[in-house]
Amino acid sequence: MTTVIDLSAVIVDDWVRYDRFRALGGVRRVLVSFEDLGRYPRYFERSLFQLGVELEADEQIDDIASWLPRLDLISLNFAVFADGRPFSQARLLRDRFGYRGDIRAHGAVLRDQLSFMQRCGINQFCLAEGEDVGLSLGAFADISESYQPELVQLEIGKAANG
Repeated sequence: MTTVIDLSAVIVDDWVRYDRFRALGGVRRVLVSFEDLGRYPRYFERSLFQLGVELEADEQIDDIASWLPRLDLISLNFAVFADGRPFSQARLLRDRFGYRGDIRAHGAVLRDQLSFMQRCGINQFCLAEGEDVGLSLGAFADISESYQPELVQLEIGKAANG
């Protein structure tokens, strides 16, 4: 299990990645790729576990809009440090689509970007390898004043989406 920062606390990640060759009996939370979500829609529509989806930067939020009421987690891939598209995806999810479930950043997630990610509506952070969790927890207090509106005040999480 991976260690994840959820807002300002460290949690243990209990999401299981979907693998079509492995039985999911007894699994509570399943994380699927965007591709698998489209490939096996009937299976995921009727499943009893909590459902999450991983999105790449080039995948469109509009393509999962019908799934949003069913999704408990959307994990956005920051494949490279300089790609800002996942910031936009998070903002679209919160502003345009009103999504209130968990949004996670994974991939090239660096301490220096955490407060900016949070301001876009991301509330869970799977740090890049080598990032110090203790130092990263302090990142959320780095910026005390801002000029842009932010999404930090939203009630985000498990109960808010259901």
